Amino acid sequence: MIIHVTDEGAGFILKDVPDPLAEENLLSTSGRGIFLMRAFMDEFDVVKAETGGAEIVMSKRLPGAGSAPSNGSGSGGHHAGPHQGA
Repeated sequence: MIIHVTDEGAGFILKDVPDPLAEENLLSTSGRGIFLMRAFMDEFDVVKAETGGAEIVMSKRLPGAGSAPSNGSGSGGHHAGPHQGA
């Protein structure tokens, strides 16, 4: 799944965003959104949008997506049972 979010404002440069885990930012009431998006998404980037603002592009590999066998047949011929051992 790929998500694009475009901001029509002035935009921002990702490397200039303060680290929310830095000691001087720990008690800040804002600045956690990018930190959380980076933590939960598989890929995250900020690029300049066509509107002049920022465009956040993030992707998440969903369970089962792309987990088909490499031979492309859709059935691997063997099935792992629900109990994989203790």
